[in-house]
Amino acid sequence: MQKQWSDRKGFTLVELLVVIAIIGVMVGLLLPAVQAAREAARRMSCGNNLKQIGLAFHNYESTFRALPAAYGIYLPAPPYNLQGFGVSLLPFMEQTALADQYNSSVSATNEGGPIGIANVAVIATPLPTFICPSSPGGPSRVYNGGAPANFGGALPGFAASTWRAAASDYSITTGVRNPYWATAIAALPPGVGDNREGAMRETSFQTPRTFRMAGIIDGTSNTFLMGERTGGDRIYSGTREVVLTAALLPLAAMQGGGWGDPLLGENWMQGTIRNPGFPITAGACAINCSNVRSAGFHSFHPGGCHFLLADASVQFVSDSVQPMIVAGRITRANGEIIPTE
Repeated sequence: MQKQWSDRKGFTLVELLVVIAIIGVMVGLLLPAVQAAREAARRMSCGNNLKQIGLAFHNYESTFRALPAAYGIYLPAPPYNLQGFGVSLLPFMEQTALADQYNSSVSATNEGGPIGIANVAVIATPLPTFICPSSPGGPSRVYNGGAPANFGGALPGFAASTWRAAASDYSITTGVRNPYWATAIAALPPGVGDNREGAMRETSFQTPRTFRMAGIIDGTSNTFLMGERTGGDRIYSGTREVVLTAALLPLAAMQGGGWGDPLLGENWMQGTIRNPGFPITAGACAINCSNVRSAGFHSFHPGGCHFLLADASVQFVSDSVQPMIVAGRITRANGEIIPTE
């Protein structure tokens, strides 16, 4: 009997497994490259956002011959009027219609009557320019903020206040305090001053201040205005979100993580340790260890954070940078000669 032969029209099991293995290897090789390309695009967008904010600061300064205060405490008696810098920039960020809805004679608080509540609606409006695409949670993050009675002893008679605020992933570089300052100046030559102030800080009825570009004696190309600090009320230790107990939630509400939150402008950096948890432990780490207000600066970019300088340029600074460089870039008039990274 004659055998019938036909062309084979399929794969053997071994061949199929080999093809699957090859595809798996190719995906494994390509996936990191795709992820790196996406992060590069997010990082570029993040830096462009800071650039736009920098131009808004310059346009504000050209109009008023001064920079806005990081935040302001107005009215010499309760109820105090607490205002942040973010609303001041709105007209210079193509947000005039939103700015027109805000009444700066009253704090943006839920306890501030109809005007205060209307102001809360303004600062709870998400603005993409204040959001870094690399940060988790997306562009529509809104959180509950607040401050305790007497403002921690700083404002006797201040009533406990609450507000809603849309996130900002960029924070003012208000100044440097110990122990980070002590670590930084230990590496500086003798004769360097002790001026720890940043380009902008608070103003108040008690101590009115004006902030001008001419006051940045160390040079606008050498001095930070803002740096990345992951916004909202979530606390991160590195890239790990810290689980908060009920007792810690009021502290999280005071992190100043929103563009219209007045506490965004109160960021005197003391540094922290790596993997600090919450509350933090002060230390020599300034970048990517924690997003807690006063701990330093924080992003989800591998290797560092963006910073906005007073000349409206943007720099990416390594998370392994020396403390003297970060401190020297924050201070506006201390006379340091800061090396490059």
